[in-house]
Amino acid sequence: MADDPSLKARCWGCGGALDRQDRYCRGCGRGQGEYVAWYYQPWGIAVCTLLGLGPFGLLLVWRSPRLSRTAQWAWTAAILLVTGWVLLAAYRLWVSIMSQVSEILKLGLPT
Repeated sequence: MADDPSLKARCWGCGGALDRQDRYCRGCGRGQGEYVAWYYQPWGIAVCTLLGLGPFGLLLVWRSPRLSRTAQWAWTAAILLVTGWVLLAAYRLWVSIMSQVSEILKLGLPT
């Protein structure tokens, strides 16, 4: 059975044996080839990361069977850079707001 050429494909999720014509794994139910879930596609990772997951999008990057190891590292670097930029912008906004509040409090409230 191990020498059967039709069973040489393996599921990217569980490692179970697949027939060449299988669209989904018989063991775990994950899509194979072009039937991989949309959120494991590069465009799906980008949408999920930008619209809500943020740095948690790295989980999708490293679990995606569609991305090569080099692409996974590139996506990781890009997501971390964008996350750092957003955190820095949020910090600068916070400092700006706090300085404005401090100025307002120094002037006192109008009576």
